[in-house]
Amino acid sequence: MIKLIFKTINIQLLSFLRIKQAVFWSLVFPLFIFVIFSSIFGTFTNKEYTYFLLTGVIGMSIASDGLFAIGTTIKTYYNNGTIRILKKMPINILYYFTGIIIYRFIISFALVICLDITSVVLFSCSLMFTDIIGITLGILIGLWIFSFLGLCLTFSDIKISSSDKGLLNLVYFLVLFTSNSLYPVSSFNEKIANLANFLPLNPVLSLLRSETIMFYHLAFWAIIPIILFYFLYKRLKVVR
Repeated sequence: MIKLIFKTINIQLLSFLRIKQAVFWSLVFPLFIFVIFSSIFGTFTNKEYTYFLLTGVIGMSIASDGLFAIGTTIKTYYNNGTIRILKKMPINILYYFTGIIIYRFIISFALVICLDITSVVLFSCSLMFTDIIGITLGILIGLWIFSFLGLCLTFSDIKISSSDKGLLNLVYFLVLFTSNSLYPVSSFNEKIANLANFLPLNPVLSLLRSETIMFYHLAFWAIIPIILFYFLYKRLKVVR
């Protein structure tokens, strides 16, 4: 099991470093969003918002990575026949996807380091050790939730051969723009707040920001998608 996970992580990291677009969207673009929004709303007089935005960008990146980087990759595996090979191999598919999730955790933590360095250099705002603990826990649980949510959404229409991401885009933007990622949206409308707190991103943000933990929300999103994905995968019929 451990050997399979480590081999998966190694292969995925090497593949990531060779794709410039992947590096841009996973590391460069989130940094750009952080600098722009912090320059407009943060500055040196509002370090609270700088920290709020830093963790918000991490949450945004986690949701994007889980839904798109993993979910759409699996659809590619299906279309090129890799899924057929995996189903015939004597391995537990959950171990294989766990390796992919850990690889995305490494990328996410690299983003945290880049964001912290940028925050210190431009806005004199740095993360404390206690902040790092909350962020690490938030990344782990957030990637787990959004990865399996993305897998469930992908496997629900995996036989559609096109690369259309309409459903994933709909879910991602709904979760993002109702959440407290870039601005405390829920403070303006109670109904939006209730919806956002039920959706997975706000509970993950509460971990990233070391706020009150939304335990039952996190438990729901951490358990239900993985069970649903496992049954969807088992029912999948691979065409030769």
